[in-house]
Amino acid sequence: MPQIFPMNWLMISMLMMLIFFLIKTHFFFFKPTKIFFLKNWNKTNKTNKNLKW
Repeated sequence: MPQIFPMNWLMISMLMMLIFFLIKTHFFFFKPTKIFFLKNWNKTNKTNKNLKW
């Protein structure tokens, strides 16, 4: 197989792909927990507002 791109560029591209997939998986796995956390945070804020006013 002929080496079209230099090794550095290949390594960079591979790293980029790896990072991209990691981010995708991270979002895929931690979206529900994030949403749940945000909901809880909003609830706490609402309760705090109610207590304040």
